[in-house]
Amino acid sequence: MMTSEEKDIINGCRRGDQSCQEQLYKTYGPIIKAVCYRYVGYQTEEAKDLFHDIVVTILTNIHAYKMDSSLKSWIYRISVNKCIDFLRSQNLRKTAADEETMMNYPSSERQNDTLTMDQIIEIINTLPVNQKMAFNLYEVDGFNEREIVEIMGMTPTNVRTLISRAKQSLRKRIQAYLGKEIEIL
Repeated sequence: MMTSEEKDIINGCRRGDQSCQEQLYKTYGPIIKAVCYRYVGYQTEEAKDLFHDIVVTILTNIHAYKMDSSLKSWIYRISVNKCIDFLRSQNLRKTAADEETMMNYPSSERQNDTLTMDQIIEIINTLPVNQKMAFNLYEVDGFNEREIVEIMGMTPTNVRTLISRAKQSLRKRIQAYLGKEIEIL
């Protein structure tokens, strides 16, 4: 159910009320930014540009929002779709050699046996584009396999393979970073 605050923000944005637009930006900006960083790269220029593009898209298309789902999920879905469109437009393909390349971290960078969120995002961003996209959609965003098949335009077998390879690759990369075996993923 939509809160009165969400309704006020939506109606104000539809009228072009700058204070409502600022409220939307303050309230939902961190969600948009997190999606951009996860898909495009942590604090990269591309992620920053995409963040601004998504905000503009949301503000210019707020009239199309039907209020049949929460504003947060509508914004989230737009953010994910715009990031996927961006990745597709970049046509980034990594070679098999790149895929198997391990991240080499000097032991001086290892502070302990744990990873920070920034380090995890950095490791995820080393995955080939399609693996990163499938992994994020499935593990982070919670889309089911059928939805990922539709979003990525692939067969279910291809999607399962991408997710499996992403997990294997992440396990190897995290183990390389920590310098020990792990039992996750």
